[in-house]
Amino acid sequence: MRPVNQETLATVVDTELRQLRTPLAPPTLLPRVMAAVQGWARRPWYTRRWFTWPLLWQAASIAVLCLVGAGGVMLLPSVEGVATRIATVYTAGATGDAVGLAERAEVTMNVVVILWRAILEPFVFYAFAFIALMCLACAAFGAALSRVIFGRTVPL
Repeated sequence: MRPVNQETLATVVDTELRQLRTPLAPPTLLPRVMAAVQGWARRPWYTRRWFTWPLLWQAASIAVLCLVGAGGVMLLPSVEGVATRIATVYTAGATGDAVGLAERAEVTMNVVVILWRAILEPFVFYAFAFIALMCLACAAFGAALSRVIFGRTVPL
């Protein structure tokens, strides 16, 4: 096999590609595209972009938006007052329980910390080393099994 010059190869490929005829679109493409365009153009006005709505409906939507905003601003203080009253009623009875709950949580955390330091902390390093060794053993076993069963090696 003789070596091929890159420029010669490029010119040969270029001339061969230029000799090919232009591919034609399927005959059903144009009718489908035209039907899609007509369907898009026949959409109702309210499914189109807001800027293409009739001016009367744009003005009406702005007015409704302003009314909703003004209503929200006017109702906000009363909603806030109701929410404050509800929160006060439900939290008044729970404040006494909160102190006892916090004390029990503190005692529980102290017990957990003492047990961790006395029993578990000395063995954490050994458990981590054991888990790392098991991961390495699984990887070695998987590599050996792949080589034996599938007859392949890992490329370097």
